[in-house]
Amino acid sequence: MIIELFGPPGAGKTTLLRRVCHGMAERGVSVKTVNGYRLIEQASASQDVPETRHGIGRIGRKIATCGPILLATLPNNSVAARLLASLPLRSRTWSWRMKVDIALLWESWHIAQESEGCFIFEEGLIQALCAMLVFARNPSVDAIRDTLAFLPRPDILVQLDAPQETLRRRLVDRYAQQPFLEVLLFELGVERGLRQADLARQVGECLNREGWPLIQVNGDDPHNFEKVIAKVSAGHVKEIALARPDDVRPRFAGT
Repeated sequence: MIIELFGPPGAGKTTLLRRVCHGMAERGVSVKTVNGYRLIEQASASQDVPETRHGIGRIGRKIATCGPILLATLPNNSVAARLLASLPLRSRTWSWRMKVDIALLWESWHIAQESEGCFIFEEGLIQALCAMLVFARNPSVDAIRDTLAFLPRPDILVQLDAPQETLRRRLVDRYAQQPFLEVLLFELGVERGLRQADLARQVGECLNREGWPLIQVNGDDPHNFEKVIAKVSAGHVKEIALARPDDVRPRFAGT
């Protein structure tokens, strides 16, 4: 079972991830998470998932993963390569960064797709699409639709949003607590973050029209997170009920 979260920075993805991990662990369900540059990790009810956002160690670990991926050529038919090619970016620096992030994401997505259990992506492929739209040369609804046509669908997709002023306040507060170098390397900044909020709403509209398994949540009201936990729990029970020893999981382009 694969759950993806997406939405602008400051919408509450990290908070929801923690709540879902704790809620599922309390129900005895093993949960694995994917957060940022890190690959799949085990979560538990007592674990503070994910790690703190800021710290010089994050910078070092991120840089250590970049070289091999930047020098590698992604398979042309892979989801990662197709996503990168679908939305050419204006900035070469962000093109390099997105190549690293999407290559790591697809590696984790492919592992999760072929594995049993519950996997939660704090920032999955749809989130990567939203980030790319911020820097795309020609972002458009048609480009979103074309990209969604080949992206694999998770079992549950959760869109988080919040009022624009709430997002602005949260981003200003967040960046004030982070080292300047980390903000420069890893963050969009306040205005780009708000731009991503608008683009994520367009993506959400396209997902709804295309019939994706979408749950839309107001990240300004944490009480709404409980319905996500209930939905994930119900989906896990259904997956177990439908499982058979000879089941073959559906495969997508690039697997």
